[in-house]
Amino acid sequence: MTEDTRTLQPVRFPRYERHGLFMGLQWYQLTLIAAGTLVAVVASATGGPPAFFLTAPFWLAVILFGVLHYARIPYPVWAYTASLFFLRSVLNETRYLARPEQARKTGTMELPGGLGSLELRRTTKAEAFMVDHTGHEAIVALRCTTNSFALMDGDDKAYAVQAWSRVQAAMARRPAVARTAIQDYTVPYPSSALRAYYERAVPPERIADAQWGDQSYLDLIEAAGSSMSHEIIMAIVLDTAKGRRRIKDAGGGMAGLESVLRSEVESFTTGLKTHGVLVTEWLSDAAVTAVVRGSFDPEAVAKWASATGKELPKVSAGPMAAEEHWTYLRTDSGFHQTFWVAEWPRQQVFPGFLHPLIYVGDFRHTVTQVIRAVPTDQALRDIRSAQEAHDTRRRINARLDRPLTREQRAEEEEVAQREEEIVAGHGDVRPAAYVTITADTLDGLSRCRQELESAAAGAFVELRLMAGQQWPAFIAGALPLGRGLK
Repeated sequence: MTEDTRTLQPVRFPRYERHGLFMGLQWYQLTLIAAGTLVAVVASATGGPPAFFLTAPFWLAVILFGVLHYARIPYPVWAYTASLFFLRSVLNETRYLARPEQARKTGTMELPGGLGSLELRRTTKAEAFMVDHTGHEAIVALRCTTNSFALMDGDDKAYAVQAWSRVQAAMARRPAVARTAIQDYTVPYPSSALRAYYERAVPPERIADAQWGDQSYLDLIEAAGSSMSHEIIMAIVLDTAKGRRRIKDAGGGMAGLESVLRSEVESFTTGLKTHGVLVTEWLSDAAVTAVVRGSFDPEAVAKWASATGKELPKVSAGPMAAEEHWTYLRTDSGFHQTFWVAEWPRQQVFPGFLHPLIYVGDFRHTVTQVIRAVPTDQALRDIRSAQEAHDTRRRINARLDRPLTREQRAEEEEVAQREEEIVAGHGDVRPAAYVTITADTLDGLSRCRQELESAAAGAFVELRLMAGQQWPAFIAGALPLGRGLK
């Protein structure tokens, strides 16, 4: 879509690049192939044909283990994931129990799984930001609101898409911004929460003397059952190492970091406003804690919604207990599964194609997109590396008299298109999307998964369960920390 058009046009997503050192193979695959070949050569040289055939099951297994894939993931990667999960299980790192008797360090969020050092700071205006000294990052969470994209007309949709592309292009030119994450939290609220909101909004004397209009509204609330609430939170992750000079010029320390974060928030607020998105709140420490706690303890969200007070209760962010399994994660009052969008639509789709995922079912789920900006020089280096890999593959195929497949031609065309867009002034970003579903029981989680997979088919995306990585996947897909998986 060009800048001067106001017509909504379909787009096609490039496939995830899977380049290797040689013929699409990674270094560990080449190492296994070399090891198997070496065993075969040594056996043949020392023992002749009998030793060669006797050791064939071993070296053939090693070579095939390095070459074969399952679900487009090499066997060595599966073996590494399973070994790491088994080791963590033996070391009891897949279980977490809060210990109230232990002293709590002031300013920390008390999160398990390597997040214990995450500090929650407060600005001079009572906003909050999180500091990760180990990862050299600072995180800001913003609550946003926007009109439904599906309800816009064609011209407004086209303008919104163009404005969002400009926001991402501006992000690519801000080296201090490491990542941004846009999360859509879909939370079911019972009818009691609607009644509590009505009682807070309407004067008590009017409730006691309900007229026919009020009574009809109350009857509608009682018949509504549960309602779905959508909350959009945007996380901005600042690389404090790359922004060290700016922080120092702003005064250094936490004051300088706050100044740089405020500058980035104002910049994104202005850019998002042109996209039709309004930043309604820079989350306070209580709001950040409530969002994180709600992800671990879904029942608490319904209790807070039914409370009569307007202020959020004082709660801790971390769960009381968490247990990670191979295919799911269990926390205080919920079972969770996180999926990765492994393949974007192959065919051309119009913007808004993810609506089936966002509005699926009446269960709690979170759709998260983590965007990492790539500097222009690095993007051009990656493109040149990909082009060299494609040229090498072409020469090898020519020597072996093998034609290029349609998939390989599509990859070459997509790399050429990326180069044209970058030369034309567009920014290069690397998106990754995750979907986290939550249920009260395992059976309910299975039903939610079936609905989600049906919705994914309607959105033309492929979801892949993050087996053996449910805890890091939950951090990336359900918590407002702007983190992704490597």
